[in-house]
Amino acid sequence: MRAYFDSAVLVKLYVAEPNSAEAVQWVQQYKGPLIFTPLQELEIRNAIRLKAARMEITEDEMRKALRQIKADFDAGFLDRPSLDWSQVWIKAEELSAHYGREIQSRTLDTLHVAISSCLGISDFVSFDHRQAALAKKAGLRVKS
Repeated sequence: MRAYFDSAVLVKLYVAEPNSAEAVQWVQQYKGPLIFTPLQELEIRNAIRLKAARMEITEDEMRKALRQIKADFDAGFLDRPSLDWSQVWIKAEELSAHYGREIQSRTLDTLHVAISSCLGISDFVSFDHRQAALAKKAGLRVKS
């Protein structure tokens, strides 16, 4: 069984944050490589760079975390699935039209839920309550 992990969960695997231990436990519950889309990769790398800019981590910690992401991808721990991005955009618009006002979900959160749906991944892991609510409305099993 596979799960879709929100970028905020994945960041916690590479830099120490509140709930990092919980994120590691969630990841360990699933077999196989983790889904790692270009959206997740950009968000994670950007979040780590922002942490360095805000002096929440050192430059060395930033470089180490970015190298570890590449190493995990090269080792097959992170897997880039084939996606029909036009279908992702269509699904994201559907989710926004049906639930956006009610849940007040952000665009990137909506895209993550749409990606999980388009990949046929039923388990969705997120620390974000609005994103989790949207995933539930989309019919996904949510861990938050």
